[in-house]
Amino acid sequence: MQTEFCTVETDGHVMIVTLNRPEVRNALHADASHELGAVFDAFEADPDLWIAIVTGAGDKAFCAGADLRTPMDRSKPPVPESGFAGLVWRFDRKKPVIAAVNGQAMGGGFETALASDIIIAADSATFGLTEPRVGLAALGGGIQRIVQELGPKRAHALLLTAKKITAQEAADLGLVAEVVPADELLATARRWADEILECSPASIMATKAVIRSYVNEGLEASNKGMFAIPEVKGLLTGPDAREGPKAFAEKRKPQWANPA
Repeated sequence: MQTEFCTVETDGHVMIVTLNRPEVRNALHADASHELGAVFDAFEADPDLWIAIVTGAGDKAFCAGADLRTPMDRSKPPVPESGFAGLVWRFDRKKPVIAAVNGQAMGGGFETALASDIIIAADSATFGLTEPRVGLAALGGGIQRIVQELGPKRAHALLLTAKKITAQEAADLGLVAEVVPADELLATARRWADEILECSPASIMATKAVIRSYVNEGLEASNKGMFAIPEVKGLLTGPDAREGPKAFAEKRKPQWANPA
């Protein structure tokens, strides 16, 4: 796929997407979000790609949010159906995404990181849903996700002040899984990806689907209904459920199948 506003690399089962507008701190306009929507559509559709890592070009910013300086193209929606960066409204996403936050993650940039499964941050990274400071609001899922992650009181403290927080503060709140020196960021994100790759991709997809059912339906309904979830049914009837125990008994590394 030819891309203009991001770079896309593949390394085995991992896709690395780099937001590539460093001249505007990787802020995204409509064309960039639509392009990223197509990139993540292709990722979801490719059975040979199991995990994505998303990061930003340069050392200043992961993503400074929406590009407020570029005139809006009125001929297309400001974002695709999958939302800002092609991610924030991708609620049915089956595969893991790791955000490697290398600098500022403001507004939509923070929302993009929150929409990922795991956030790894450089020690120089900063986060904030700062839209109210320019007369806007975090309408890309950030408000809901912060409340879900932190609970109402801590969420109010962050959202109503539009304050910026450091990588370590984000880690202390439980938003960031690991904080590392900037020059170790991508290697650390890849280490996390490699740990996920040790697991069956069908198991990971089933796990994500059960998490989603719990968030949407609650504890009891999720427990009672999870065996009807397609990803769970696919796991239990698929090759990995046989390969895992067989490899364990034979004391060898399992050979996982591409997810259906």
